[in-house]
Amino acid sequence: MSSEHDNAQHDAVFVRNFALVLGGLTAIFVIIIVLARVVTGVFGPAPDSYAESMDERLAPVGQLNTTGKPITLAGSAPSAGTAPSATPVAKSPGEATYNQVCFACHAQGIAGAPKFGDAAAWAPRIAQGIAVLHKHALEGYNGKAGMMPARGGSPTLSDDAIKAGVNYMVQAAQGKKIIEANDPVTPPASSSAPATAPAVADAGKGKAVYDAVCFVCHTPGAAGAPKFGDAAAWAPRIAKGLDVLHEHALNGFMGQVGLMPPKGGRPDMADADIKAAVDYMTSNSK
Repeated sequence: MSSEHDNAQHDAVFVRNFALVLGGLTAIFVIIIVLARVVTGVFGPAPDSYAESMDERLAPVGQLNTTGKPITLAGSAPSAGTAPSATPVAKSPGEATYNQVCFACHAQGIAGAPKFGDAAAWAPRIAQGIAVLHKHALEGYNGKAGMMPARGGSPTLSDDAIKAGVNYMVQAAQGKKIIEANDPVTPPASSSAPATAPAVADAGKGKAVYDAVCFVCHTPGAAGAPKFGDAAAWAPRIAKGLDVLHEHALNGFMGQVGLMPPKGGRPDMADADIKAAVDYMTSNSK
């Protein structure tokens, strides 16, 4: 009996000790789990937000800007030295008229015309008063120092456009800053290309070149130029042959009854286009 009693006591002690050890291990395991959750909550994402956090870390650092507009990064300010691009300022009405018509004579001083920007040549004319210069430009003038065809040989231009062209040249000769914002000027009605536009050689555009350049002298017969369609005036010239007329038109010519500036004062024109204009005038003046 004594032996069985001792064995029962030993078993009870073993079970009690085992239960205590197992409870301690369980408590330690629970504490470890709690501490792990606390640590990951402070130093890292929680388990339920892990996937979202990974998406954020794997997202691209930027995107391609296809809008054409500048982008300011969050928290940054525009550079103090960066200024918005200025809107291109259109040419003044007077400059437009000069480039379209007046340049043909005033750029090189043809037929006694005062050269653009030549203060000495313009001074005695400016002394007459702007009203007189406007009148001569509109109605034409033939004096000792030179001649001026009415409206520069361009009847399609409005009075205001012609006056603006005169103002532009006068102000340039006086060395003044050209400001014509307050001038009531009607834009030129011609559809010809600007004088600064590069020309493309095209042997079939004789009429277009005539309408843009040659008409200035050949319509009114300025500086001794034979008028368009005047068979009598063109006959002795046509008799010289087209090659000679082409050479005179390209390189310039000074004769007894008139003068021809190289390429009509338009060095930007292609040789083939100048020749086409000569062919157009001669074919319509026989």
